[in-house]
Amino acid sequence: MHKPLKPVCVTVWLLLICGCQSSSPALPVAMECQSPPIPAAWFMEAREANLTQRLLDELSPSPITAIKD
Repeated sequence: MHKPLKPVCVTVWLLLICGCQSSSPALPVAMECQSPPIPAAWFMEAREANLTQRLLDELSPSPITAIKD
């Protein structure tokens, strides 16, 4: 009794795994890129020099002498 049952179970198992599944073709979806958002007003303002740049400006040799004789 077990011998005929094994091939039937294997056949049904293979059909369930491979053959009986319905595969629907993937429909292509047309996508359109959205335009980027408008930047905030603070983003468009001129930036001040950061602390490092200000220190470099202060410590760099100046072409104008500080004390004139």
